[in-house]
Amino acid sequence: MMNKKGTSLRSIGLLYLLTGAAISNTALSFETPTVISLSPAATELIYELKLENHLIAVDKNSNFPDQAKQLPNIGDAFNPNLELLAHYNPDFVIHFSKSQTLDAAQQSLKLTLVPMQPKNMEELFKHAEELASRLQHSRTEQVNQWRQQWQTLNKHYQSNSVSKKIFIYLGFNPIYTLGKNAFLSQSLHSCGTQGLFDDQNVASLMISKEQLLVSPPDKVLVGISIHESIPKRTQQIIDELKALGITLTTNQIVFANQDILFRPTIRFLDYLPTLCQQLQREN
Repeated sequence: MMNKKGTSLRSIGLLYLLTGAAISNTALSFETPTVISLSPAATELIYELKLENHLIAVDKNSNFPDQAKQLPNIGDAFNPNLELLAHYNPDFVIHFSKSQTLDAAQQSLKLTLVPMQPKNMEELFKHAEELASRLQHSRTEQVNQWRQQWQTLNKHYQSNSVSKKIFIYLGFNPIYTLGKNAFLSQSLHSCGTQGLFDDQNVASLMISKEQLLVSPPDKVLVGISIHESIPKRTQQIIDELKALGITLTTNQIVFANQDILFRPTIRFLDYLPTLCQQLQREN
């Protein structure tokens, strides 16, 4: 038999036979809190915190680290499999954006939904501490090390660099980019740079070619999949911008793995010094 959270009653009985310990209702309270992640970034964070023993299922896009791909797949983050959610019955579910399916699941299955979509690095650290606490652990020392890592990078570039304007490329027809409220935009400040549309108080936005022409970027930052050809992608972007009247060299286009670039994770924090160097490099 299994109780609600999956604790084996047979195991508890075996514990009694081996130790002679008295069995009471208290024995059932030592259950491991369980979590399902519908956020690839949250999945990564759970592993970075070394709390993966609490993770029982993930969404289909949780592809890092490799161990996460071995966990049960709960489906799409916006449209998870409700039968599987009911079957696994986690203590809470982490998500990065609400949906009608999640709202319905919260009502029908009495799920505890925990949003996790940090807008900046400090929020990421706070989420890490809160997540560890929910799973009945403390990771304060580890989080403080990450915070120190980030602050050291901040100090270096804030005192040594001239601010450069970065166009974060999301798509061209139409032209999409990130605004001030995106995690990536905020993080680029650590490099002594700023997003070209940091004056827009939104996470993402569609812009016109005229807006881009008013203030040509110093660098263009592009997320790329591991299956794409960088030389081919580079030429495509150069041609697209040239058609608008903006001439760039190959050195002005910076590529990064899209999963690292657009996920608010510790993996991104570790990559940030390399990204800063690329953005600050002279054209």
